[in-house]
Amino acid sequence: MAFTTIFITPGLSPAERRRARRSGPRAVATRSDYPRLLRSAGFAEVEELPLTREFEETATAWRVESDANADALAAAQGPGAFEQRQHDARVQLSAVRAGLLQRSLYVARRRSGRGEHLS
Repeated sequence: MAFTTIFITPGLSPAERRRARRSGPRAVATRSDYPRLLRSAGFAEVEELPLTREFEETATAWRVESDANADALAAAQGPGAFEQRQHDARVQLSAVRAGLLQRSLYVARRRSGRGEHLS
């Protein structure tokens, strides 16, 4: 199994965690970390590839291009929707830049009963 996710940076103060929770997507509020969740689901090998820097670069470029095409995007998305999405993106990007949110790729493998790897 492989997936990317955004998560709250470990070791934050309670106030920072609250800001991170408000700034990220809904699933960011999980109480456990992903390696622990994957292992509890039966995955024996869990690898993490940090992608926060790349995510920040992509989110910044997405925002710049969205701003440059604001009129057309706002017309296509309906009243208020574009502005809300842009606001949410700015808030999330600010939290990433502040070190409150991170993004990683997780790759997890199960072992079969015979010691073979299953993907």
